[in-house]
Amino acid sequence: MKNWMTALLLCLSPLAWATEPVWIDVRSAEEYQQQHRPGAVHIPHTHIARGVTERYPDRDTPINLYCRSGRRSQLALEALQTLGYRRVVDHGALENLQAGGLSTQGVILDTLSFEP
Repeated sequence: MKNWMTALLLCLSPLAWATEPVWIDVRSAEEYQQQHRPGAVHIPHTHIARGVTERYPDRDTPINLYCRSGRRSQLALEALQTLGYRRVVDHGALENLQAGGLSTQGVILDTLSFEP
């Protein structure tokens, strides 16, 4: 019975240890401070490779990207895919998220932010 349970746990381990989705705002620091998705990490698109690999080394981490118009989030998506990240979604513009019903917030004091 013990061996059977061990085998089952090994088979299910990727599902059991699934990582929570991460939201990343790839806009400028000023844009992020004005408004962002609650819980979103700020990593400018120009620093996406280093910022994501340092914070989320697991290439199976589910990552959601957004920016102002969709251009920077698309660039970030391409960079992360080149690095081997397999679960990256580009949500485009922040206003698209708002239109879809996701909330945003203004400046908060205790944010996670990536400083280059």
